[in-house]
Amino acid sequence: DVLTMVYHDMCSVMVGNSLYWFLIGNFCGILEFNLDRQSLSVIHVPVDVDVNTCSITVIRAEGGGLGFLFLSDYCVQAWKWKTDCDGVASWVLERTVALDKLLSMNSEEGSQSPRILGFAEDNNVVLLWTFIGVFKVQFESLQFKKLLESYRFYCWFHYYPFEGVYTADGGIGGGPYGAKALHNM
Repeated sequence: DVLTMVYHDMCSVMVGNSLYWFLIGNFCGILEFNLDRQSLSVIHVPVDVDVNTCSITVIRAEGGGLGFLFLSDYCVQAWKWKTDCDGVASWVLERTVALDKLLSMNSEEGSQSPRILGFAEDNNVVLLWTFIGVFKVQFESLQFKKLLESYRFYCWFHYYPFEGVYTADGGIGGGPYGAKALHNM
């Protein structure tokens, strides 16, 4: 028996007034903590997830709302939690992307399948490890950028997508320790 627990390799995502985490173990699902009601609930996902052979992360879906990305081999599925006119909520497959074609790589050369490293929720950008490098991918526009060269084998590094704010009047964070002070450190 395997306990169900929060998948510690992925950060939480805030959508609306709720925080979401991915659950793995006896079953896979998404744990929701509603900040207004101070309540927990679990949403089951429509795919079987084995974190040893595939990769998954909770995201803010295209147009807002809850979503998740499911990556198996070189295929990414973007799912969205939608409510129909009768108030019944269910998962809808929004998009499927062939990563080997998008990133112009030969999947037969790779010794390991790509992995999701993290999700930057402010810009809806996913960090992906591939055998040719680490990429940031924006799945709504299908724009991508190679950030780093990669080792031929996946290493279990932890990435935390950090997004900062720059204000024109005072630099980063607006205080006396703005961009110029950070540059001099």
